[in-house]
Amino acid sequence: MGERTQSLGRGSFKAILYVVLLFVSLSVTSFIFRWASLEEMPSYLQPFSSMILLVHPYVVYIEGGLVFVLGYLSVNAISGLVYTYLNRRYDHPTAATLRTLTKISGIAVLLSITASVFNVNPAAALTLGSFGGLVVGFATQTILSHVVAGVFLLVSRPFKIGDTITVTGQTGVVKEIRLMHLILDAEDREILIPSGTVVTQILQKTKPQGTVEPIKTV
Repeated sequence: MGERTQSLGRGSFKAILYVVLLFVSLSVTSFIFRWASLEEMPSYLQPFSSMILLVHPYVVYIEGGLVFVLGYLSVNAISGLVYTYLNRRYDHPTAATLRTLTKISGIAVLLSITASVFNVNPAAALTLGSFGGLVVGFATQTILSHVVAGVFLLVSRPFKIGDTITVTGQTGVVKEIRLMHLILDAEDREILIPSGTVVTQILQKTKPQGTVEPIKTV
């Protein structure tokens, strides 16, 4: 528990650090290299005027690079933080899946922000953001449906650990109920059934005396 708490602390520090570095870097770059002529430039910067005027036309590319690099590091830190936190409460596959979703969503937002730095036409930026949203939507639709179904199973409890059930033609003893999967112990093997499949199928639960009780969880 102490190690995971330390990991959360390190992850939070890294995420905040990258965001702060991004804002500071953008502020400094904008202030130093925004001057287009010697007349506009403050006197204390005029000794460096040749370098400033040389770099000025490329400031937008420098800012775009800073946004993308530090933004990507921030997204990685935040997705790692999400994984560390969720792995304390759920199983590794569930935490890893939500970490991936967080990363995909963060990259979609980052692309939209990077486009705005380059002064992309608002309609084009909107299209880019919409495309990113569609990518995230298609990537997460199936996964989220399983997660929601897993929550439903955990809350409604149509069966419990140790029950013998049959679902989608597979019979086994309920070993674990996860967000993404139901795990059945079938003697020589484990069967993982996606939660979304479980809630849309008719289940058969074996009663203690050996009779079979059909349960519909739709």
